[in-house]
Amino acid sequence: MTRVWLTPWEWACCGDAFEIGDDVDFGVVARDPDPVLTDALGADLLAGVDAYESHHEEAYASRVRGRVVAVQEVTQEVIERAVTLEPSLVARSDGSAPERMRLPRETVMIEPVPGTALLAPVRGVGLAPARQGAPRRSRVGWLVDVEESSGE
Repeated sequence: MTRVWLTPWEWACCGDAFEIGDDVDFGVVARDPDPVLTDALGADLLAGVDAYESHHEEAYASRVRGRVVAVQEVTQEVIERAVTLEPSLVARSDGSAPERMRLPRETVMIEPVPGTALLAPVRGVGLAPARQGAPRRSRVGWLVDVEESSGE
């Protein structure tokens, strides 16, 4: 079995819905651990990830082909913080002197809380709108277990 990490932004952009029992063919950018996910997943969960799917690579280092045997949605606790923004300078497209960009006085920043990842079994990916969970959790991605086909 191969455990594949799927990122929500990539799947929302270019992925097709699938569910447990379906055959999949994932382009994989790497089969080595991705240290960027350490904060989101934690070292123990990250150690179980075998491959990282991507739709946005020109050439894939590898592929994962086979039948989906399990899908888990990964969520993480987040903290919402009110932040006061200062006006900032932005360049004009015509190359003339920068102008002040009008920003809202206050905005909300959403910050993930390391070490709070939770797994929840789901039927598949892209089958229905995001589940409404606790307001302080955000979807990080999916772990998809694939029984790889041999000889392809």
